[in-house]
Amino acid sequence: MTKPNYEYKNLTKTEQACLSLVESLGIYELRALARVFGDASPTTLKRNDHITIVMDKIISGEELKPIPMRQGRPYKELSNIEGILAELSQITGRDYTLKTNQQGATSTKPKAVAFKQAEKAIVEKHLQPMEVRGIVRENSDGSLYLVSQDNGKHVLIQKELDLRIAPNDYVSGIAVLMNSEKEYVLDEIKKINYQDVKKYVETNNEYVLDVPTTKLAGYNIVLGGRYILKQEKFTKNIEKIENLLSKMKKEGIITLACIPNVMYEDFIDIQSLGFNNAFLIKYDNKPFETFEVVKTFIDHVTRLQQQGKNVAIFVQDVTTLANGIDFAFKNNTKALMGHTEMAVELIKKIVCLAKAGKMHKHTTLFTTLDDSDMFDQTYISTIYKVSQKIDL
Repeated sequence: MTKPNYEYKNLTKTEQACLSLVESLGIYELRALARVFGDASPTTLKRNDHITIVMDKIISGEELKPIPMRQGRPYKELSNIEGILAELSQITGRDYTLKTNQQGATSTKPKAVAFKQAEKAIVEKHLQPMEVRGIVRENSDGSLYLVSQDNGKHVLIQKELDLRIAPNDYVSGIAVLMNSEKEYVLDEIKKINYQDVKKYVETNNEYVLDVPTTKLAGYNIVLGGRYILKQEKFTKNIEKIENLLSKMKKEGIITLACIPNVMYEDFIDIQSLGFNNAFLIKYDNKPFETFEVVKTFIDHVTRLQQQGKNVAIFVQDVTTLANGIDFAFKNNTKALMGHTEMAVELIKKIVCLAKAGKMHKHTTLFTTLDDSDMFDQTYISTIYKVSQKIDL
């Protein structure tokens, strides 16, 4: 292997994650990526040069310029380049997708999260306290924040508030104004990962894979398995879903839902079911927001699994989720089972979250079934054929 002729020191956690991703790519992927990041002659440079071009642009924070149109042989886009760019976008909080880069569109661009300086005199007054809850995210500079699931406000989390907090944790508490710009900072923590903050212990207790064998008492359900409920929505059978969730909570199982196409009138019914947390995608959310919610959902469940938590995940209308992700990355060809590579990859990641671990650890997946789902190749291959169909 050629020795790298580049050396990056004092990288932030975000920059190091980008470097690890870029270094893992094959030469053809690197050439395509370097082209997007401004290399005019991607086929004449060596592997290390491509990595340097991409990383220098990421570290500088410079916006990408549209790829110029040139005469001669057209530039051929690799089928998976959009997925790589989407992953870099998710890591950095910037938008490197080809849709924005080539067309100048901004409709799917994630918000750049930048907080003004906290003003001590304002913070100490505890002005306009607000209940907030959400998944912790890491900014490009390493700072932590959350987006309130109830009103969408960005809330800064100062690390000294609680050193146990890590990216992809669920946190709830009280936020207060922190400066004259009306920005918020977390002032009090009530829960971390659905536990009282006073009892919460950060652990590293990842699953050691095992065959699912533990049954949920009173149900024909093996914890750690994959199940299809024969109903279009979880709210179609409210009493039985409520009883199932209540039973799981008594067993110490964290219950999470991911539901797309949520109308205003659906919110109360979904909340009444009793999930520990529901990742709701509104009917009028933009496609890239669908992608971000699904990605955040997966990352959060993975974080809970790293801590050895028992989880049950309820994912409604997988086909709609896949279609939404397709539209967010519509420049990518639908080469896999009628969907883009990004959509199929994320659906498979959701399915793979279902697993059992030694010492009675488990994550169980429940999905819904609509007649129209059976016309979707991805649903049939990735959900229907690997799941058990049950009635509660």
